[in-house]
Amino acid sequence: MNWKFTRPNQRVHFEVDEPFCHLFPLQRGSLASVTPMVRKLSDDSDLEQEFRNWSESRNVFNVDLGNPTSKAAQDKWQKGYFKGMNPSGTPAPEGHRSRLRLQPFKPV
Repeated sequence: MNWKFTRPNQRVHFEVDEPFCHLFPLQRGSLASVTPMVRKLSDDSDLEQEFRNWSESRNVFNVDLGNPTSKAAQDKWQKGYFKGMNPSGTPAPEGHRSRLRLQPFKPV
C-alpha cells in the first residue's frame, strides 16, 4: 500500500475490507541482539551461483510473460521459493518455510 503515499497532502482511499497495514509482532529486544554484516556475494561461491541462476531464470520468466501461450504466462508467477526449491532445483535449507500459520487475534 506504500504506493498510495507518493506525495504530501494527497487524499488516500481504501476500499471496504481492503488491508491497510501489516502487523509483524516481534519480541522486544530481539532486533537489538542481531549483529548485521555486509559481505560480498562473491565470498560464497555457491550462494553467488544460486543468485545467478535465479537472476537468469527471472529475466527469462519476465520476457516469457509477454507470450500468452508460454508456461510463464500460464503460471503467472515463479513458485520455486513457495515450493521450497533453490533456483538450481535443489531443496531449500532445512527449516525453510514460505508461509506462517499464525493464530488469529483474540477479540477483546
